[in-house]
Amino acid sequence: MKDQIKYLQNLFYDLLNDYGRVFMIVKYSERTIIGNRGFTDEEKEKGLALVFNNKNHRNLQWTEDGGIVAALGFGTNNRIENCFVHNDDIVSVFSPDAKVKFDRWDMLEVKEYPEESKTSRESEKEKSTEENIISLNNFKKSKN
Repeated sequence: MKDQIKYLQNLFYDLLNDYGRVFMIVKYSERTIIGNRGFTDEEKEKGLALVFNNKNHRNLQWTEDGGIVAALGFGTNNRIENCFVHNDDIVSVFSPDAKVKFDRWDMLEVKEYPEESKTSRESEKEKSTEENIISLNNFKKSKN
């Protein structure tokens, strides 16, 4: 995964330097902090799109494990929020201007709720299976 983060960092800076803006999709988790603003309910469900350009970020630094620490501007008045984006919460980096997108496929392997037991998932499967069962008790056998 370290190589992946290096590619991501290099692509991020190349896009920012060459095209002037970079978009980053970040998924919600307790590890990522978006200042006092936080995540909205919709962003918790669908993710947050961060836009980096020369005017909306300060003190941008990548941590050794691939996280991002920066002061980012939000909204029309560019209100500054101190942010930390955990490396596992970065889903993709892209630039519509460059027509380039870097998706992290390892996100499919990361379990967001490791304490979830296998039995709870099995009981959900049983419930959905039971909903699809049609009882034959109400049907009479016809005589030919």
